Amino acid sequence: MKYLLTFFTFFALLSCAPQPEKQQTQKGHNLEFTELAQVWDEAVPLGNGMVGTLIWQKNGKLRFSLDRADLWDLRPRANINFDKWKFKDVYNYWKEDKYDVVHKAFDVPSDQSPAPSKIPAGALEFDIEKLGKVKSVILDVETAVCTVEWESGAKLTAFIDAEKPVGWYKFENISEPVKVELISPAYNRENTEAATSQSRTDLNQLGYPQGEVVKSENSFTYNQKGWGDFSYQINTTWEESKTEMSGCWSVSAENKGWKESPKAAEIVEKEMNSGFNKSLNSHLHWWGNYWSRSSISIPDSLLERQYYLEMYKFGAAARADAPPIALQSVWTADHGKLPPWKGDFHHDLNTQLSYWPSYTGNYLDLEKGFLDWLWKYRPAFKKYTKDYFETGGMNVPGVTTLEGEPMGGWIQYSMGQTVAAWLGHHFICTGNIQWIGIFWNSVPIRGLKMWLFF
Repeated sequence: MKYLLTFFTFFALLSCAPQPEKQQTQKGHNLEFTELAQVWDEAVPLGNGMVGTLIWQKNGKLRFSLDRADLWDLRPRANINFDKWKFKDVYNYWKEDKYDVVHKAFDVPSDQSPAPSKIPAGALEFDIEKLGKVKSVILDVETAVCTVEWESGAKLTAFIDAEKPVGWYKFENISEPVKVELISPAYNRENTEAATSQSRTDLNQLGYPQGEVVKSENSFTYNQKGWGDFSYQINTTWEESKTEMSGCWSVSAENKGWKESPKAAEIVEKEMNSGFNKSLNSHLHWWGNYWSRSSISIPDSLLERQYYLEMYKFGAAARADAPPIALQSVWTADHGKLPPWKGDFHHDLNTQLSYWPSYTGNYLDLEKGFLDWLWKYRPAFKKYTKDYFETGGMNVPGVTTLEGEPMGGWIQYSMGQTVAAWLGHHFICTGNIQWIGIFWNSVPIRGLKMWLFF
């Protein structure tokens, strides 16, 4: 067994090693449009793993939908008794052809309960009526910079600093400053947005007091209280001249279950002192280094374009010091309701496949955020395994919160038996065997043996 494990470990690491290739430019793979998107899920995405924004148009206003990866309502699910249910009970109901009892206990309550859930941050809106007709909207994949140009000659440049939790916007060639508003989510007011098949629950069902937006000269600050000790803050501050307007925004969170950050207002003040150009230069350096690590050339231009768009998305969604990539990553739905499937962590292809580019793409450092998260919440995973499967070792719930707790839902998936076996592969392919170590436990599942990593 020792030599067999060594062989497979060597083979896995060899297959994951990046192969040298001729450097390929990302030019020609940009997203280019002649108008702004009219819905949030067709917007231009910018991000750095911790904060993100979607750039689109809503009710005639240019809208930045703001998000932060650790904005979560982490209240325990009250309508599912995880302590009561065991895997053997689920199996017996299935065997007796009474599986509807299981669905009622796990699936229905998940649809009815508003939390735990990922939550949206808010939005910035810019009154662009006087700028006239949009000429072009471009996401430069190579630089992770979005530009919007109007036929009037006005131009917007927007980006999210690749290494800091801040976003920037700069309007040029304008005749007067563009009016800005900070829009808070409808946490305690009526929402008129239509329901979707995955998002039927309004944000106001979370029961939060509506946060206050405070305006001062060239600045907005929004403080929102969430469940328990959780709260977050948004700040944007800008500078104006006769023909230009540039500003910075940030979202900060106070969440004892994850990490605490300085207040958004403090972050923005510091960055505004440094300036737009300094942040842009360091941002461009990061993305230049990102693209220098690997490249690919595919005869089919459509496939090559898709590859580079997916690699852009990975660079915008993953960081070593950020939470793993959730269902909508740092682009939580901006439609007045809870995000689809609560914006949670689905530990199948939704997290696993999201990190596959780190292997052969030579981005192992961006995998670290996922690995550290899995390592940090081993106690929660072991408890889940002991409580639900009534055995030692470690499995991982198929659907989890930010803190690794099970969320329920479609039970065949959310409480699946093979999740940890797949996640263990990430530890092998990133070469962390020496400092993690691998221990094997065999767990009987319906007469079969399943190997689990912990």
